[in-house]
Amino acid sequence: MSHKFAFSAFAGILLLSGCAALTPATESRYVSADGQLQIRGELVDSTSVKIFVNENKVIDEQVSLIRGDGEFAGTYEGKRVSVDCSTAGGRKLHGTTCTVAVGGERVRLSL
Repeated sequence: MSHKFAFSAFAGILLLSGCAALTPATESRYVSADGQLQIRGELVDSTSVKIFVNENKVIDEQVSLIRGDGEFAGTYEGKRVSVDCSTAGGRKLHGTTCTVAVGGERVRLSL
């Protein structure tokens, strides 16, 4: 019986360590009505926020590890890009939302 327990414990540890190493990125997209502006956001490892405008990375920052929030600024073709992110309690999947403003467009992305 101890061999079965040892095997089960080893398999469980192996499974958990494999899951911890595979942290998928989540992302959200927005395309303006005329198709001229595409905004895409990614959240990697629950803290790294990346914002792309027309596939150009304009933000690559970290939200607060404790609060899950952050305000960031960048530029795209001379236009100011501002991002305000917050994370719902419990850091659930798609629990981080970012409001992105580029020129006259203002969108909310769920990451």
